[in-house]
Amino acid sequence: MSKFIVLEGIDGSGKSSVIESIKKDHPGYHYTREPTDSEPGRLAKKAANRDNSPYKDLFLYLADRVEHTEEIEEELKSENIVICDRYWGSTSAYQAASDEISLDYTESVQMPFILKPDLTILFDISPEISLKRIKDRERMSKYERIDFLKKVRENYLHLAKKHGWEIIDAERSPADVLSDVDRLLKQKIDPER
Repeated sequence: MSKFIVLEGIDGSGKSSVIESIKKDHPGYHYTREPTDSEPGRLAKKAANRDNSPYKDLFLYLADRVEHTEEIEEELKSENIVICDRYWGSTSAYQAASDEISLDYTESVQMPFILKPDLTILFDISPEISLKRIKDRERMSKYERIDFLKKVRENYLHLAKKHGWEIIDAERSPADVLSDVDRLLKQKIDPER
């Protein structure tokens, strides 16, 4: 029984920590993330530290997505459960926060190149708390500014409402957040339990 699960949210929201916990309990799932380590993914990561046009960034992430979606499709054909740290929603939320590209455009240009997840969970957190959590990072990306992240959060909440994503309060303790995620995963992956 294949399932495609996506975790979305701004940096510091706890997605990666939750995925590490899920891996301990479910080592057989396939775990992936965006940007990937493919050539387009590496270019997209470099772009996050450069002052580029948001269109350039959008299309670098989209090039990575094309390759990544093919990988996800193969895993799903093999009846695997795929857990993905960010997917198309991140590209839309972040690139539309620039005010140069509309959220509708970032969605429409990506739609031919994505799979519809069985479940998307948005880890909602205020930018202020997010930045406190990541303040010790060696390097911050151009996206990690309070005014920018406020727009990203608004975009994420809009997408969540529009597409029926689950929203969890990621400002709570890691144990509470993980408990919510576990409950949602059980409902989607094994509803009989």
